[in-house]
Amino acid sequence: MNWSENKSKFYFLIIVTLIIVILLQKSCGGSKVTVPENDTITVTDTSYVTITKYIPTYIPKWHTKVKYVHDTTVKIDTAYVIGEYYSTYFYTDSLINDTLCLYINDSISQNKVQSRSLKYTLKLPTVTVTNTVIKSKNEFYTGLGLVGSSTGIGFFGPELLLRTKKKSVYGLGVGIDGNLQPNISLRVYWKIGKK
Repeated sequence: MNWSENKSKFYFLIIVTLIIVILLQKSCGGSKVTVPENDTITVTDTSYVTITKYIPTYIPKWHTKVKYVHDTTVKIDTAYVIGEYYSTYFYTDSLINDTLCLYINDSISQNKVQSRSLKYTLKLPTVTVTNTVIKSKNEFYTGLGLVGSSTGIGFFGPELLLRTKKKSVYGLGVGIDGNLQPNISLRVYWKIGKK
């Protein structure tokens, strides 16, 4: 077989094969695969820890007293006033924020604060950082190989690549040359640069 006779047939076969491969890749989704630069995935999780604390009872001291003078012409139920004076009233107040809940409990009797208690709940964020190291796996790739020079086609055919766990690549290809003779290609690649 003469190369010049089969040259146009061979180029036509290469062009048709490449068009078929491009159409198959477009119709099969052609999804983009993103490969992370490093083999570590960092997951950050924030959770809130609730702290509840009781503050010891505080009894305030009376500093000033205001005296009221009542009009003596109005009838006042003395038993009722004395009963109210010696009664104990309980009051509760709360101040709530996104990170702090403050509860104030007061008891009042005889116009004095008898006792006061404070309770608060504090929510503090806790950040948990989890590093997941992905172990490298063996990966297989397939494709077409084409080697040529000014004298003609040196190799054309399918190739199979194996990427090992140690990130070295080995290739094997079976194809034909410009004279339509069968060829086998072997390839070895190593990663250069940063790990």
